[in-house]
Amino acid sequence: MAPKRPTIDDFRRSATASAPRARHPVRTAIARALAALVVAAAVGLVLQYGFDPPLLPDGLLEVIEIAAVGVFVLDRLMLLVPFSGALGELRRRWLDYTLILAGAVLVILDADAYLRPVHRAATVYLILLGVVVVIQYGLALYRVRIGAIRTGLRPPALVVISFAAVILLGAFLLTLPTVSRPILAGEHPYQWREHVINCLFTATSATCVTGLTVYRTGHDFTFAGQVIILILIQIGGLGIMVMGTVFAMLAGRQIGLRESLVVQDVLSERAVGEVGRIVKFVCISTLAIEGVGAVVLYPMWTEADAAAGGRWFWSVFHSVSAFCNAGLALNDDNLVPYRRSWQVYGAMMPLIVLGGLGFPVLREVYSHATARARSVLGRLWARVRRQPPPPRRRLPHYSLHTKLAIVTSAGLILGGAVLLWVLETPTRWTKRYEVRMDRQVLVKTAPDCMSSMSAGERAWAALFLSVTPRTAGFNTVRTDEESLSPATHYLLCLLMFIGGSPASTAGGIKTVTFAVLLASVAAVLRGRDHVEVFRRSISPAVVGRAFVVTALMFGMVFLVTWLLCYFESHSLLQLLFETISASGTVGLSTGITPNLTKIGRILIILCMFAGRVGPLTLLVALAGRARRAGYEYPEEQPIIG
Repeated sequence: MAPKRPTIDDFRRSATASAPRARHPVRTAIARALAALVVAAAVGLVLQYGFDPPLLPDGLLEVIEIAAVGVFVLDRLMLLVPFSGALGELRRRWLDYTLILAGAVLVILDADAYLRPVHRAATVYLILLGVVVVIQYGLALYRVRIGAIRTGLRPPALVVISFAAVILLGAFLLTLPTVSRPILAGEHPYQWREHVINCLFTATSATCVTGLTVYRTGHDFTFAGQVIILILIQIGGLGIMVMGTVFAMLAGRQIGLRESLVVQDVLSERAVGEVGRIVKFVCISTLAIEGVGAVVLYPMWTEADAAAGGRWFWSVFHSVSAFCNAGLALNDDNLVPYRRSWQVYGAMMPLIVLGGLGFPVLREVYSHATARARSVLGRLWARVRRQPPPPRRRLPHYSLHTKLAIVTSAGLILGGAVLLWVLETPTRWTKRYEVRMDRQVLVKTAPDCMSSMSAGERAWAALFLSVTPRTAGFNTVRTDEESLSPATHYLLCLLMFIGGSPASTAGGIKTVTFAVLLASVAAVLRGRDHVEVFRRSISPAVVGRAFVVTALMFGMVFLVTWLLCYFESHSLLQLLFETISASGTVGLSTGITPNLTKIGRILIILCMFAGRVGPLTLLVALAGRARRAGYEYPEEQPIIG
């Protein structure tokens, strides 16, 4: 009898059963002291820079910083003993030792140039400590993940807890007096309780990469608050689990089987051994794409708009917000003032599309492109050297997931653009939208409305408006009830409900889910027993999961819209549009977000959170461990249709 092949559950049980290795008592004491000092430094930074005037005595923060950096350097130097393994340790923790060397060089150079080594060293230590705090926070998440896996906590629960923890931490930081400009100036009409809800709303919108706002990001938050929102967008877009794994890899830690199982569920990766490679690809590709986007966006900003944080900050902020499909902008009118800039269509749209395709698709496309480029270059080089060409290698086919994601995304973008252009083209059959002011009927002819644009400008606006509902939230035209027709709003609701692709920064039920639903309907209409797409069969389990995700999303939208209709006084179209935008983590709005009641804002917060982690993931995390039934009931055939 052939031995039974191990399953993924066997790997999970063997991973959770292994015990951690014991550490040296001195090393343990130093590690605990470093952790305590890092926490003290983080609290000190909040008390020093989060309040005006600072709540810490003069010089106390510098003492904590110097002590933390000193213990950090001591801990890393002890890792080099014995010296026989020092070279391997330097390779594993290259980032730590690079920071230590850079800090030492800067202190030495500063002592020779300015003769004030103590003050300048404190500045260097502050910068170094900031990096150390971030790395230690990532490693703390890394260790918490390992401990949670050992206790049997499953990946869906870890995702939910991680997102909730980051949202609460971000909301706390945004409520600090020197971070929120209305609190600093005392000029906003909200009370403290409502201000806390608004900061929680902003932190949820940034972490869940939604884009709905009750505060004006570029006006109601200081530069420190905008930086915090930018960090929340980046963490939420890539995922807390992936960010923690990246920090662990930078710090020289190896990704074990336990961590690979968690990240495998987050990235929807099939092979456990490929998790480390795809995490590196996620990190490198994200930095490269966002960096190129920031460079292209740099000339678009005016001096007046970028006066607060500078053009580079505006470029980086909007590049990260676009790639992570967040939709948050520093301008009060989003991208409406820049709709005639080519960077909106040449940089923002590609960033949104790339972020919404998903990292597995990007990795597969990159692998195929590099393989084809190597083949072409090899044949050209052989021709230059007048040698026989190398044999042609058959390139691997694209997976079904990649084909479905690309084809469905392209179809939704092009089809949506055509329909939006047609729906917003004024004809003698369409109604004229009017606004009554002072008992006079004024026809809406503002240049920000699509119906008042020329045919060419309306085509570009329709193309961008077809891209952004899935699920970026940027807008170059106004999306209120007076600016767009009800048919356009209905089409935008459908696009927002579908969203982007799996394992991406987008939300919604996902393009692959939508494609599987269409394929299953086509199979039933054709009388086929199996769902077939691109000469491949889809398992009934995947089809059932697609229907479950769609049903849960629809149920959440129906329930929240019904509750908002009870608590709010806005129209059904506005509330439905707001709910789908929050559930799909889009960020488009008809303008009612700042006017929602406290209960309405809490409902939208829950919608954004559930939409980011996924309704199915949230229910699985709340339901607990699944139990397999050891029996089956008799089968019957109920009448359908």
